[in-house]
Amino acid sequence: MNEDAVEKTVEIETPEGTFTIRLSTGDLGYVYPDMVRYTIEVLCGTRPVYTYAINSYEVPPGSLFEAGKVAEIAFARLAHDIRSRPEIYTRRRVFTRPLPKEGAYDVVILQGSPRTFGNSAFAASWCDDEAGRAGLSSRVFSIHDMDIRPCVGCYVCYNEGYCPIDDDMPWIIRAIESASLVVVCTPVYTNTVPSGLKAVMDRCQWLHARVKVLGEEVRARGLAIAVAGQPGKEPFACVTPVVDAFMKNLGIQPAEPVLFSGLDRVRDIRKIEGAEDEIRAAVRTLLMHTTEG
Repeated sequence: MNEDAVEKTVEIETPEGTFTIRLSTGDLGYVYPDMVRYTIEVLCGTRPVYTYAINSYEVPPGSLFEAGKVAEIAFARLAHDIRSRPEIYTRRRVFTRPLPKEGAYDVVILQGSPRTFGNSAFAASWCDDEAGRAGLSSRVFSIHDMDIRPCVGCYVCYNEGYCPIDDDMPWIIRAIESASLVVVCTPVYTNTVPSGLKAVMDRCQWLHARVKVLGEEVRARGLAIAVAGQPGKEPFACVTPVVDAFMKNLGIQPAEPVLFSGLDRVRDIRKIEGAEDEIRAAVRTLLMHTTEG
């Protein structure tokens, strides 16, 4: 990560004291090609009181102004506003949404099925129980019981490492960021994962931004457990690459997935001989590597 370069600075004397406005640019080309972040920081004396940031990926092609021009306009407007009403800027104005302080777990299980007592839910419960047997903390996130909204591709998370969408996603980000093992339990819906789980995967771009921009690190190993109605390997042709891509994007190394097909005929994963033992063994193996590490 490169240090931001200061492009413009102005000092403004007011009855409330001296304010400094500073415009800096940061090269984020190591994240995405030609990505540039523009940051405006306002200081009251030596205290930071306001920050505005925009990056070049936030502004789609064909927009009236490029991101750099928007930053220059914001710089000029802030200077005018501080001269007009400096009292507004004497206290820090925070517009970020920090992650919850609590909510760290050793094992995080993303249960992607909307069926509370479906096969993926049973698989998730076995993973949860196995973590408890190992003396580790765990949490099953039943995605469809949560308020998770789709990613809108705004790229705001690459400015200061937070997402502006107000929903339950911070709890998942906090949990994955601190986990040693992330398990994805999912059924196959039209050859891929259910929409709610896919929304979570897309919103984890927020965590990707925290890794790339803030230097946070995800140390978890990963495991996918998938169930399909149709027999054979073909139903998983899209599911496993999608889950692998989600994990690798965050620096999580996925283990060999555990897959069960033909559930349309069997209906209940508990009736598949050895299924529970196979899932528990896969989790146990990964937990052994975790505790040894």
